[in-house]
Amino acid sequence: MQTKGGFDVKKHGPELDIEGKHAHWMKASPWLIGVNPRDLIMPVDGDDGFYPTGNELKPEVVSSNRKYRAHVLVCAPSNSALDEIVLRVLQTGIRDENNNTYNPKIVRIGLKAHHSVKAVSMDYLIQQKLSGVDRSSDGGRRGAGEYDRIRSSILDEAAIVFSTLSFSGSSIFSRMARAFDVVIIDEAAQAVEPATLIPLIHGCKQVGDPVQLPATVISSTAQKLGYGTSLFKRFQAAGFPVQMLKIQYRMHPEISIFPSKEFYEGVLEDGEGLSKKRPWHSYSCFGPFCFFDVDGTESQPSGSGSWVNEDEVEFITLLYHQMAMRYPELKSSSQVAVISPYRHQVKLLKDHFRSTFGDQSKEVIDVNTVDGFQGREKEVVIFSCVRCNKEQKIGFVSDFRRMNVAITRARSAVLLIYTQAAAANS
Repeated sequence: MQTKGGFDVKKHGPELDIEGKHAHWMKASPWLIGVNPRDLIMPVDGDDGFYPTGNELKPEVVSSNRKYRAHVLVCAPSNSALDEIVLRVLQTGIRDENNNTYNPKIVRIGLKAHHSVKAVSMDYLIQQKLSGVDRSSDGGRRGAGEYDRIRSSILDEAAIVFSTLSFSGSSIFSRMARAFDVVIIDEAAQAVEPATLIPLIHGCKQVGDPVQLPATVISSTAQKLGYGTSLFKRFQAAGFPVQMLKIQYRMHPEISIFPSKEFYEGVLEDGEGLSKKRPWHSYSCFGPFCFFDVDGTESQPSGSGSWVNEDEVEFITLLYHQMAMRYPELKSSSQVAVISPYRHQVKLLKDHFRSTFGDQSKEVIDVNTVDGFQGREKEVVIFSCVRCNKEQKIGFVSDFRRMNVAITRARSAVLLIYTQAAAANS
């Protein structure tokens, strides 16, 4: 089949039941079969994070040849990436080897936990336990020893502990009575090497996508000297075996065809059911892959180094309003994201949505930068390109990894807002 862009849509991968998916992942990751997870460090190229960030049958987490659930440490480079994984586990649970969904005990440690995962944050769980302690026995005083005891018990009882890479070196782990059986680093290709080294004291598996965004390095000198190179990427460049998971379970085929062809050498296959038509597909402007030529004008706020395009902001606001009016389920389930490569454009979008729809807009519309949205997904993604450069080319296209992330966040529709002259030259 042909899309309007002239690309051949790759045939679907085989329809897999839970046992089939397990076999597929085992084939892609032979280190899961009869191998002590502490014995190897095996990078897994997760082709856009479709499997790694999900929660359906992670063999590292659920082991059928154990009499108990494995004690797992899951790490990510940033708080936002970590909270995304925690939220998915909270929302849908985890499937075990018998395809039964269960909700393991989990705890999210460290700072800046998002309000959506507060209920499993360490500070909240400690306060809950302390609220049930009889204070009369110590005159209402609670020493540091009591906090340490409760914190250690929470870590020991949790089946999965979630931590940022930097916090995984905290001394609180030294007080655990139970060591970790498996350590998993998600978004490993986005982490600098020193950060990746921290959880190695526990042993680890690395999961990441080398054609998505790398670590953010502010210093140009450090960047030139290789500080931004991830341990994942270095292993891959050195010829270390990297197993790629080739079936994607997120995007509609009309969305996945472009990233597969441009970034993954055409090897991605689509899982069954992804071509299902959504209600908004009946309206020609709402996907699966649509382009809107706004012919807008970009500008650069003084001294900012960033860019904005007010024409695109106004158009996107109207576009979202029409979508929410026609398909209120998208609004009620907060399944629309608006992303842009530029921080100032994101701020302008947030301000405009707030002034148009009120303070509730931040609860139903997810507005973020491309970098801030890596590892996440929504039903519909509206992408604001913002600008073209002096050669009349879309600015962000020069970084193929950022372009890859921007396009692959959507499950059913990508609405790309751009200037035709720029796109024609890019």
